[in-house]
Amino acid sequence: MTTLTTFDLGFQGFDRIIAAFAAPTGDGRFVLIESGPASTVEALERGVEAAGYSLGDLAAVFATHVHLDHSGGAGVLANRTGCTVYAHPAGANHLVDPAAKLLPSARRIYGEMMIPLWGETQAVPADQMRTVEHGEAVTVGALEVRAWHTPGHAVHHIAWQVGSDVATGDVAGIRVPGADHVLPPMPPPDIDVELWRMSIGLIRDLAPERLFLTHFGGFDDPDRHLDELEARL
Repeated sequence: MTTLTTFDLGFQGFDRIIAAFAAPTGDGRFVLIESGPASTVEALERGVEAAGYSLGDLAAVFATHVHLDHSGGAGVLANRTGCTVYAHPAGANHLVDPAAKLLPSARRIYGEMMIPLWGETQAVPADQMRTVEHGEAVTVGALEVRAWHTPGHAVHHIAWQVGSDVATGDVAGIRVPGADHVLPPMPPPDIDVELWRMSIGLIRDLAPERLFLTHFGGFDDPDRHLDELEARL
C-alpha cells in the first residue's frame, strides 16, 4: 500500500500551515501532490532530501488548484527538474501563463507583500503541462494517481486519490493536527456552496481511509471530519 509522506513547508517560519505530499513511483522517483508556493521551494527540497529523495528524482507535480499557496511553486519545480505538472482543464492555463491573470489578481490582494509571501512564481513550460478529466487515472512508474474534480472552493479544484488515501487540497477544509475542529476556507470569488456539498459527497463515497489536507496533514477519521465540514459549510 502506498503511503503519502507529509512535508511541512514552514510557511513564513510557522509549522503546520502548508503541506505538500510525496508518493514513491517504485522506480526510484517520486511525485508530489501540491508544490506549495515558490517561497517555500527550499524548505520543500530539505524535506525531500530528509525523506531519502533528490529533487532531481521528481517525476510529477499534481496540483489540487492554482491558488498560490498550493501550486505557486509548480513552475519553479518544472523548470528546475523537467517534471510534468497535472492540473484541472480550467486551471492549467493559469499555471502556463500566470502573468496573464493569476498574478495580477493576487497582487490586488497582497500588494507589497506579494513576493515576501509567495516568492517569484514561474510559468510551467507548456510542453510539461497536462490536464486530467474527472475520474482519470495517471500512471507514473508503478504508481496510480486518480483525479476527482471537486469544485466548490474553486471551479478548477481536483482531489487526488492514491490507493485508499485522498489528498483534498481545500475541498475537505482546514484542520490543525491534534484537533477535531474543521473549517471551510472560503475566499472569493469562486465559492459555490452547493457544488462544494456535492464534492464532499463524492469524497465520502470514495470511502477513503485517510484525508490529507494541505492545511494541514493526514487524518484518519474521514466520516466524522466530512460531517463536521458539511455542517459548518
